[in-house]
Amino acid sequence: MSPRTIIHTTVSLDNAFTGFEIDIGLHYELLLSLHPDALLVGSTTARTGIETFMDITRPETPDERKRPAVRPDDPRPVGVFVDSRGTLNGLLHFYRGMEHLKDVVVLVSETTPEGYLAYLEEREYPFVVCGADRVDLAAAVRELEERFGFARIVSDSGAGLTDALVRAGAADEISLVVTPVVAGAGHTRIFASVDRPVGLELIGATAVGGGRVHLRYKVEKTA
Repeated sequence: MSPRTIIHTTVSLDNAFTGFEIDIGLHYELLLSLHPDALLVGSTTARTGIETFMDITRPETPDERKRPAVRPDDPRPVGVFVDSRGTLNGLLHFYRGMEHLKDVVVLVSETTPEGYLAYLEEREYPFVVCGADRVDLAAAVRELEERFGFARIVSDSGAGLTDALVRAGAADEISLVVTPVVAGAGHTRIFASVDRPVGLELIGATAVGGGRVHLRYKVEKTA
């Protein structure tokens, strides 16, 4: 049995997630209201976050080279990063040190560079090998449940991972914070690379202030 996997993102009325001002506080308030055991993040989104909001040249501390003790009663989610290519090599200490995460797990593939795997092993980052050339997301979420007991995984990433979860049939729910703005041309839109119709059932629609609406859809599974 797979954990429940929820896509969460903030979008404009024309389905873009760039080109407009995002209410970050509201975005994460609603994300945490979904009670995730794990936050699933793509490597490009994770690296962009470091480059945008942090000093990427800051070296890791000795404490950040060791896996922290994880208490069973700690309510914080685990950060799970999809990183088959080693994009976060040398940078995971930024996420290990974040207050809102209790641990870091990495999803890799059979072709992930050996140097990156050595980096993960030396610093005690748990990693899951799923897929040949890239991470098999459907298999990965099952493995995350089996190895770590995650019952609910919420993705917080860009179009690449969002679309891949839908294409793989690995998404059970879509959570959208719709912002009252039209971003216009030239901005990346979610679901643009989904290559087949996907049925959705509306399970929640809540006004959340500032003209924003929180929509929740159940994804209809196909055989």
